Amino acid sequence: MEILTYTGPSRLIVETAEELPLKSGECRIQSLYSGISHGTEMGAYRGIAPYFTRDMDSETRLFEDLAEEHKVKYPIRSCEDDAWFIGYSNVGKIIEVGADVEGFSVGDIVFSHGRHQTIVCKHHKKIFKLPQKLEPELGIFYTNLMTAYNAVLDTRIKIGDVVVVSGLGVVGQLIAQLAKLSGATVVGVDPLENRLNIAREVEIDHVFNPNRTDVAKEIREITNNRGADAVFEVSGHSTALNQAIRIAAPDTVITAVGWYQGGQSVLNLSEEFHQNRITIRASQTLGIDPSISHMYNDARRRSIGKDLLLKLKLCNLISHRIPFGDAPKAYEMIDKHPHEVLQVVLTYS
Repeated sequence: MEILTYTGPSRLIVETAEELPLKSGECRIQSLYSGISHGTEMGAYRGIAPYFTRDMDSETRLFEDLAEEHKVKYPIRSCEDDAWFIGYSNVGKIIEVGADVEGFSVGDIVFSHGRHQTIVCKHHKKIFKLPQKLEPELGIFYTNLMTAYNAVLDTRIKIGDVVVVSGLGVVGQLIAQLAKLSGATVVGVDPLENRLNIAREVEIDHVFNPNRTDVAKEIREITNNRGADAVFEVSGHSTALNQAIRIAAPDTVITAVGWYQGGQSVLNLSEEFHQNRITIRASQTLGIDPSISHMYNDARRRSIGKDLLLKLKLCNLISHRIPFGDAPKAYEMIDKHPHEVLQVVLTYS
C-alpha cells in the first residue's frame, strides 16, 4: 500500500509500506477520497503543531512539555499508530471483512477517520455506511461537519436570531448553513472574496469583507443597533476575535471555534468587551455543553450528522481534487497559497 511520510517540517513524500494486518472486528478499506484539514493538519505539516512537544495531562487538564523521548520525531509515517494528524476524514470501499464484524460487507462505501493512504483498516464500530443518495466524495465533510454542529449546539441559536460567522473556511461555511437551518438571519464575514461568493451561492443573508467595511457598524444597521445575538469566530485570528467583540450585542456569547495558536497579545479586553459584558466561550468537537450532554450524546450527534450530509450544500465547498500521488504538491499549495483553496480532496483510483 502507499502511505504519506513526513521526513521533516514541510517535507512530505509518498512511499510504499507493507499491508496492514487485519485484526478481529476490523474491515480493510480501499480509500476513494480523503479530505485535507487546512487547520490541524497544516500545523503538523509545518512542524509547529503543539502536540508535537506538549500534551494535556488527563487528570489536571493542563498542558505540559513532553519528555524528550515522547516528543514527535521524524520520519512520521501515516500508518503508525500515533500519527492521527496525517488525515482523519476518509471515504472508502470495504474490500475485506475480518472475523466478528457485524453489519458490513465487501463493497460497502463507508466513512472512517482514516489516514491519507491507499488502504486503511478500521474496527467496524468506528465506521459507518454513507447514505446511498450522497455522492461518496461529499462524505469527507463529516469530520468538519461534526465540529460545526457541536459549535451550533454550544451556542443555542433561536429562531429569528441574527448570527454572525467570522471566518468562512470549510467549518465556517458549514456553521453558516446550520445557523440558517436553525431559523437565524446569517451574516458571513471573511476578507477573501471567493469565500464570500460561496456564502452567497448557498443563500447566506449578508456577507461582508472586514477589509472594506466596519462590520460592527453594518451589524448595527441590520439589527436596529442591538448587535448580533450570537457570533461564531472560526478564523483563529485574534484580530477577528477583537472584531467579534465589537459585533456582539451586550450580554451575549461569542463562540470561539478557531484554534488560536501562539500568544494573543493584541487581544483587546477593554472597551466593548468590558462595557457590553461579552462572554467568550470555546467550542471544540470533543466536548459539549454539560447541560445538554444527556440529550445529545455521541450516538445522537453522529446520527444527526449523517442526516445533515444530505441537507447541506457541499459540492461548491470543494475547490481542488488532487490525485493521492500528488499529495505533497497539495500540501505545499495549501501552505503557500491558502487564499486559493477551500477544501482539497485527495482522490484514489
